[in-house]
Amino acid sequence: MPDATTPPLILLIDDEPELEVMARYLEFEGYSVVTATNGEEGLVALASCRKPCIVLLDLMMPVMDGYGFLRRLHDDAALCGLPVFVLTASFQTERMAGVVGTLHKPLHMEVLKEAFAPYCPPPGEENPAAG
Repeated sequence: MPDATTPPLILLIDDEPELEVMARYLEFEGYSVVTATNGEEGLVALASCRKPCIVLLDLMMPVMDGYGFLRRLHDDAALCGLPVFVLTASFQTERMAGVVGTLHKPLHMEVLKEAFAPYCPPPGEENPAAG
């Protein structure tokens, strides 16, 4: 289990060029970020790193899209409770298993941080749900 000095980990799965900009912003804010450009890479990342506090997931990607990633996540007993925010340019309101929220592109970083704060507290702050 990470201690108070370990930055919260975010898994960011998106094939957009802005992926690296978003990752750098979150790292600047004190988070650890692992990136993947499709759902298959995201599953590999989950298998090889500590459990993230949140997954930020695009739906439309090559190789394995976000829907495929969510199905695989839901089928894995160790990962099925992992909170996922869908990143999308569409305005669909369909609720998917495991998804705790939808964030519409283009993303505003303050809105992003505010949305996932209950699941992934800012670095240096204790998670009230953990105690």
